[in-house]
Amino acid sequence: MPDQDSRTPSQGVCQLGRTLCDRWRSAWREIAAATIAAIVAWVVAQHLFDHPHPIFAAVIAIVALGPGIPSHRKQAWGLVLGVAVGILVGEVVRFIPEPAVAMGVGVFVSMMIATSFGMGPVVPIQAGVSLLLVLTLGTQTAGYVRMIDVVIGAVVGLICGRLLLRPKQ
Repeated sequence: MPDQDSRTPSQGVCQLGRTLCDRWRSAWREIAAATIAAIVAWVVAQHLFDHPHPIFAAVIAIVALGPGIPSHRKQAWGLVLGVAVGILVGEVVRFIPEPAVAMGVGVFVSMMIATSFGMGPVVPIQAGVSLLLVLTLGTQTAGYVRMIDVVIGAVVGLICGRLLLRPKQ
């Protein structure tokens, strides 16, 4: 077998094509399920809960069902837990008058609390991001409404994952 440097350009293109096809073949089911879940979560949040732009419902559905995640259920509930921690800590640190100090204390505390659950990196990451959204967007967009959208996205993602991602036969 020739080494990589002695390949012709056409051999390199063919290898790239095979690699891409293999990657697409292994990921398409999870990507299709995540796409469907994002649409359903958006529609549910918009029509049942009257949220005009339920971006977080769609985002959580996608992140919960993303390709290569070993446990979609653990990922979905980790996202919900991380958001909840970030929102709660964000509500407390909003009372710190200096925004940079509130952000620093809040990010550190929320991520430390979220790390305590031992559920993987998605929980503290989501806690820190959620805290920042509470501080920058306010509670109307990033607090209670966001938590509802996150739960909708997680539940819809899990249902779609269960229905659409049955083990390959």
